[in-house]
Amino acid sequence: MDDRSLALMQELSDAPGASGFEDAVVAVARKYFSGAGRLEEDFLRNLYFYRKENTGNKPILMLDAHSDEVGFIIQHIKPNGTLAFLPLGGWNKNAPVSSRVMVRNALGEYIPGVIAAKPVHYMSAAEKQSPALEMDAMVIDIGATDMEDAKTNFHIRIGEPVVPADTFYYDRERDLMFGKAFDCRIGCAAMIEALLRLEGKELPCDVVAVLSTQEELGPRNSKVTVNRIRPDAAIVMEGCPADDTFVESWAVQTALKKGPMFRHMDVSAICAPRFQRYVLDLAEEKGIPVQEAVRRGGGNNAASIQTALCGAPAVVAGVPVRYAHSTTCISSGFDFEATVDMVMALLENITPEVIKSF
Repeated sequence: MDDRSLALMQELSDAPGASGFEDAVVAVARKYFSGAGRLEEDFLRNLYFYRKENTGNKPILMLDAHSDEVGFIIQHIKPNGTLAFLPLGGWNKNAPVSSRVMVRNALGEYIPGVIAAKPVHYMSAAEKQSPALEMDAMVIDIGATDMEDAKTNFHIRIGEPVVPADTFYYDRERDLMFGKAFDCRIGCAAMIEALLRLEGKELPCDVVAVLSTQEELGPRNSKVTVNRIRPDAAIVMEGCPADDTFVESWAVQTALKKGPMFRHMDVSAICAPRFQRYVLDLAEEKGIPVQEAVRRGGGNNAASIQTALCGAPAVVAGVPVRYAHSTTCISSGFDFEATVDMVMALLENITPEVIKSF
């Protein structure tokens, strides 16, 4: 990864952007897109990028990557000054407890806290033997002494977002990235980087990219973006959960350092079969490593894109991410670069005739 890609990834990963509160992520994308095309934004904070090379008389190829991350939202301030919260997105319920978080206050500042539960010293024998805690048994502790302290000195109020406090780190020797929110900030970074590398080049289709919001709560805002863009085909960029550390070797379909994963299906969508096969054939022709998967779970914006309006064929390009939907993720620069290469190859080779063949 070059310096620009790393800086982009770091800024996107570190930006706080729980579902519904993606403003800081959008600001980073605006900075990198500046000068490369036209930007528009709607009230939901969906950010649309139109290449300046678009002609207006070609089929529209849509790129989508969601800007939000799994986080939390403050529900109550308790009399003792701790904060009750609800999840924003599908958390692994074993992940949050003891994690450091950042809580936005009424001044717009993100202040530190920790997700806490009853210390083991005060647990009964039965509590010590109980299974994983539910989030209802956890609180966020910011160090306040009581409710008034939390409100007056920490400026806490309900309805404010909370994100993990982890920060981005790149191990250059081993080509590994660590940080929060790789689902889907690594997809956002790969999308932006591919478009920047193609700046000034004429493509067979007009390309419109969107950083869509609130995907972790379900493919809801992509219903807005697809109606605005009205694409003829779409590539959905994702940070997809890697499975190479917890399934049998013969069952691994999303491993680190094996290239992007293109899924045939998940619980939300069967990706356009002819489009999917076109991608796999093009990858083989170009010598770009890719993986393919059939998934039991998961979901993504392709579901909305394929069923809105008259329907647009979509595929999902996922950068493998270990421990997505937790406070710290691991991914590789190799997979990032292979994803950028694959998306660039698709944008350069998908013609109006190819779209018709889907």
